[in-house]
Amino acid sequence: MSREALTRRQFSALLAVSVPFPSNRAVATRAPPAGVVPPPENILNGLAKLMDVTAVPGIAIGVVEEGRPLWERYIGVMDAATRTPVTAETLFPAASLSKPLCAFAALRLAEAGQLDLDRPLKAYVPDHAPADARGDKITARHVLSHSSGLRNWRNSSDQPLVPDFDPGTRFQYSGEGFYYLQRAVEKIADRGFEQFMQERLIAPLGMRSSTYGWRSDADARLVTGHNRGNPVRSQSQDFANRLLQYAESKGRLLASFTYEDSVQAMSEIRPAPRALPNFMIPNAAASLLTTVRDYAAFLNRVLRPGTPPDLGAAMRRQMIAPRTRINSVLAWGLGWGLESDSGREYLWHWGDNGNFKNFVLVHLPSRSAVVVFTNGNNGMRVAEEVVSGASGHEHFAFDWL
Repeated sequence: MSREALTRRQFSALLAVSVPFPSNRAVATRAPPAGVVPPPENILNGLAKLMDVTAVPGIAIGVVEEGRPLWERYIGVMDAATRTPVTAETLFPAASLSKPLCAFAALRLAEAGQLDLDRPLKAYVPDHAPADARGDKITARHVLSHSSGLRNWRNSSDQPLVPDFDPGTRFQYSGEGFYYLQRAVEKIADRGFEQFMQERLIAPLGMRSSTYGWRSDADARLVTGHNRGNPVRSQSQDFANRLLQYAESKGRLLASFTYEDSVQAMSEIRPAPRALPNFMIPNAAASLLTTVRDYAAFLNRVLRPGTPPDLGAAMRRQMIAPRTRINSVLAWGLGWGLESDSGREYLWHWGDNGNFKNFVLVHLPSRSAVVVFTNGNNGMRVAEEVVSGASGHEHFAFDWL
């Protein structure tokens, strides 16, 4: 077969087969790895050109391997105008990579007997319940497996919160469902979602730079999103700063804000975005700000069970068991996408906040993973190259996205 007959992905995968590992690794050749390893040098050396072609200014990559130090690589700039380099301290919007952390914390609540995965969520938050009988059936298990029937997000306040089908009958990705679960978590824990996540997962894992809310140092550390290489200033960033100032004026920590507190703040702050879940902070589905190093700390917990905060074996099995079938290769567990093909099985998730594209791939048998953050609207093309190189083959998850 000629090179012209191959796609870029196919050609890159063929190149990766016989490329030597970096000299500090024990394995000498690129016979497909048993799990995830640092991408080979030919992939890494080609990223600058690929980032130029796709107009993605910056990328951060982390590889987690049990028993080995975290491997990291930072390429490019935080902002195409300022040319500030991406570093280990750079904050990225995790986008939907926020969801696996929320799911993990929710499963810990379930394991402790505080959250019933099969109890309708309206029992916890009757004021947020969807407006029809099918919505009355939605449970945490439906939300975590994206089978609630709710759409991804509502776009207007007059759009009713109703499922499109009976919960549990099929797959439909929904960030709105995760926000519904967030409301339930706040009621169960009797505290704001950010405070709950900090206490139960983020702080115990040593994720010192991470927040679902906002930080006073975020402006200096947060990457700018880019559309075709052009910096796009985020209106939500301005609102987040004003929300932080509002909390301080009230003598409170923003982390303590519940949904009700955020709605009250948005009624007093002007201008403010619409009081819909997609625009609110914190947002369990999408508002996590984090670094590669912090996210790797979470992945280490997923990969290396046994140290608190953790899940027991039975709950872990539920987390990674196929719950909602998408097609012959892809399914969804509780908080994670599942890919099973040619005897290879992975957990995965993607993040897409428009001008930020991210991806994480986890290989449980080898206890290894790779996470990629980018600050460009074409970033998934770059993430695909990295992930394919790190795992030694292509992934149907990218074809499905």
